[in-house]
Amino acid sequence: MPTTEREIQPGRLSVALPPEIFKEVEARAQQNDISLNRAVVQLLRVGLEAEQTKKRRLEEMLRQYRECTDPQEAQRLGDELGAMIFGA
Repeated sequence: MPTTEREIQPGRLSVALPPEIFKEVEARAQQNDISLNRAVVQLLRVGLEAEQTKKRRLEEMLRQYRECTDPQEAQRLGDELGAMIFGA
């Protein structure tokens, strides 16, 4: 069975960044005195954590909305959910 690059080096990924994002990553790397790769990893980690936090918050709000018996509170929660899902 042939060995693929993926099997040899799991976790390696090559991506092309738009120029404006590359400049931001480069600036972050210089500010923190780290490599570009480390800066990309840090930014990805922050983004993934933020996405998970948002997902947990959404799930919690949905639970509160389903359990809510107060019409005014349900309206408020519904408005917040709508803003989270569809944007403010």
